[in-house]
Amino acid sequence: MMGTCDVEMKGSRQKLLHYQNRFRYTEHLMDDIGARIRAVRKDKGWTLDALASKSNLSTGFLSQVERDLTTLSIVSLSAICRALGVPIESMFSSSSPIGEPPSIVTLADQQLHIQIGGSPITYRYLSGQLPDAPVQELLIAEFPPKCRQQHSSHEGQELGYVLRGSLKLHVRDVKHELHVGDSYCIPASQPHGYFTSETEGADVLMAVTQRFIEIPSQSPQSRGGKEAQ
Repeated sequence: MMGTCDVEMKGSRQKLLHYQNRFRYTEHLMDDIGARIRAVRKDKGWTLDALASKSNLSTGFLSQVERDLTTLSIVSLSAICRALGVPIESMFSSSSPIGEPPSIVTLADQQLHIQIGGSPITYRYLSGQLPDAPVQELLIAEFPPKCRQQHSSHEGQELGYVLRGSLKLHVRDVKHELHVGDSYCIPASQPHGYFTSETEGADVLMAVTQRFIEIPSQSPQSRGGKEAQ
């Protein structure tokens, strides 16, 4: 008879294989990222110097990119695509289609993974596109066991990522169970609450677009420094 631990390990392996198979399916799309960039640039009749000027990247770096002699970060690729006027999603492989309808909760094995060309770096997106409002506070909420934080609401958006433990997120009348690696993104104006079990708490990394605490500016003297003479 298979024990509980064996069942859990089997389930974890199946999830991992499912993700790996999905990723391999799209991975072949961007082996020739340098050639694609060069083709778009030449179609526009641009020199490398012209692309360098428009993207604020060096000519030497772009030359290496086009010959696949270096790897691209998502920041550099974004600059190149903006300069060329092409959608960035045409230039990388991903674990799932771009632009899927956003959801409140994104389980760890359903988060969008992006890999650019032959780069060893994988970018993992915890949510869909965030609003234009900048993140005002970044904090870790430490929920103890038996926590019952009742529904409340505030302005802006709230993004959360479970670092440790597990908890239930209630958004209006809908309950979402979150574990390590899961994330959520909600309009914070919707009433929401957090609940942990009798035996386990949770640490949640939160990014919010509303500032909760206004810290007054401090003079150098109040920070322990000396006033300029």
